[in-house]
Amino acid sequence: MRRSLRKLPPDPVEPRLARRRVRWGLWIVGAAWVTVVLAVVGLIRTHVVKGTDTGIATGAGFVAGVLAYLIWLGDAATAHVSTVEGRPVLSARTLTGVRTVELDALAGVRRFTAIGWSGGTTDELRLRDRHGLRLTIGHDPRAEDSIRCAVVRADARPSGALVKVTRHARSRLGLDPRSSVPAFVHVLFGVWLTIAALLLPALGSYTVACFLAGTSAWASTSGH
Repeated sequence: MRRSLRKLPPDPVEPRLARRRVRWGLWIVGAAWVTVVLAVVGLIRTHVVKGTDTGIATGAGFVAGVLAYLIWLGDAATAHVSTVEGRPVLSARTLTGVRTVELDALAGVRRFTAIGWSGGTTDELRLRDRHGLRLTIGHDPRAEDSIRCAVVRADARPSGALVKVTRHARSRLGLDPRSSVPAFVHVLFGVWLTIAALLLPALGSYTVACFLAGTSAWASTSGH
């Protein structure tokens, strides 16, 4: 029986190509955001729309912020462990294509927990390797086992090769020393971080649009 192409593990991608895709993705998002904001400013200055009609620019900032956030972190649904020239790697499909993190070249592992969109709890591991690539994965037992082994191997090396793993991440991986901070504190911190990541770009976009259009941000908010 033929398997669906979507279920096939992605082929590992060379780090330089992956970094180029990330840069292009961020440039495209940024260019689209600037284009929308300038278009809104032009419509306001030519009196095609009202000076208070900055909602499109605000929405553009919100969407651009979310996309840039996901592209930068390499948000992935499913990760696959494989071996390339004897080196264990973790590959996953992201918004900019397949991204591959070399496990024996890990530079940092962080854990992010927050309240998810559906009301449950989001619990992610955010990886970064020495090539500068980032990958974010959810619960995946096989991937976590491989990450745990990579961290243990790194801990056994000289201090210069240590992986920076937060205590919160070590708790998820079952390694010591673990975090003594209550779980709800990590969740609250994650919620505030998510709010900032979503709202600050939208607020910045709104403020820039008002400034360039020569309108008052407070007046736009109140509708006067």
